[in-house]
Amino acid sequence: MEKTERRARGRPVGSSDQGVKRQEFVVAVMKAIAEYGYKDLTVATICEAAGFSRGLIGHYFRGKDALLLHAVGEMAKDFERATRAAAADAGQDPLDRLRAVVAVSFRPPVFVPERVLVWVALASTSHWSPELAEIYRKLNRPYRRGLSNLLQRAADAHGVTVNPDRLAITLTQLTEGWWSGWAADPKTISAVEGEAACHDLLNAFFPPKKRK
Repeated sequence: MEKTERRARGRPVGSSDQGVKRQEFVVAVMKAIAEYGYKDLTVATICEAAGFSRGLIGHYFRGKDALLLHAVGEMAKDFERATRAAAADAGQDPLDRLRAVVAVSFRPPVFVPERVLVWVALASTSHWSPELAEIYRKLNRPYRRGLSNLLQRAADAHGVTVNPDRLAITLTQLTEGWWSGWAADPKTISAVEGEAACHDLLNAFFPPKKRK
């Protein structure tokens, strides 16, 4: 009875390969969104991309929104690990750490087509889905707080005045806007130029020291 109730709610039934299967579904969702877009995405198209039966996906998830939520959550974990590692490798200077976070946001493993398109799908759909809007907020807020903290530390270290919260939102939206622009027009809007634009923003507030 308990197993039946768990399956009816779309929660994963315990098994040794549960984590592997869910990760395979994440990859399938990313591929399906890249091919069909989120609006036209169905559980059937996800099944086709993954090579799974519809019943198997239903064993783990309630529907396509639940799959997207899980895929975005896993992507966010990877993004957090990548940005933390990049910042740590950049050393102690908070401005160097900021620049490292910008750089990793436009390079693999963060900036790859499937991942970017999943995020764009989340952002563009959140207005009409309370569940998606909530996870969007939960993912963005800690990231912006981290940026704001780094920006304030950079300002203190370099003797400049900034509004760290506003600048954190601006940098976040510039990054996300560039991702969305790339999704719409990749021939014109490139990851290289997106990274450069974000560095330009930082340079406007933290001018590079002139060489003597």
